[in-house]
Amino acid sequence: MKTLKLVISTIFVSQLAVAEVSISLANGTEKEEMKRKQVLRLIEQHDLKKWWFTNNIIIDESVRSPYSHPILTLKASRPNNDPAGLSQLLHEQIHWFEDARKEEVAKTVAELRKMYPSVPVGFPNGARSEFSTYLHLAVCLMELDALTHVLGKEKAEMVVAKNGKYFYKWIYKTVLQDQTQIREVLNNNDLYIE
Repeated sequence: MKTLKLVISTIFVSQLAVAEVSISLANGTEKEEMKRKQVLRLIEQHDLKKWWFTNNIIIDESVRSPYSHPILTLKASRPNNDPAGLSQLLHEQIHWFEDARKEEVAKTVAELRKMYPSVPVGFPNGARSEFSTYLHLAVCLMELDALTHVLGKEKAEMVVAKNGKYFYKWIYKTVLQDQTQIREVLNNNDLYIE
């Protein structure tokens, strides 16, 4: 696969404070450029520093879904739907937060296993493994809370509910239904973005 890298480094003195963000386009396509513009727009319009954990981003229209590691990679989808783009960006940033907290994640997953002894694995209801499904209960709860902070409760719940029609169906449904209990588990295990 031929990869064309277009790296754009920008210093933002806006909402993200003085942070250097490097956005690479995997294929240099128009769709990827539109997504890059969306990410830059979201950074400029919203105060995201609380949920910002990596400055390196790749946009790749050929990936099946976005992922966080080793480099935060966004799918070039929905470049004109800013709430959906914000959801995708925050979700992957939150994975970086969790990745730096292995002990807290282990304790959180153990407690979530007690609350939900049986969870779905695999698309479209769960994540790729049982552990990942539990982990995503935490990620998606923090995604909901981040969206609530930025967009307001009603809009945030609409975005998460819409995500839950297509992927992580059980996870998003459970987060919306049990958000208070899941948030409490995260807080009790020091795995919550304050």
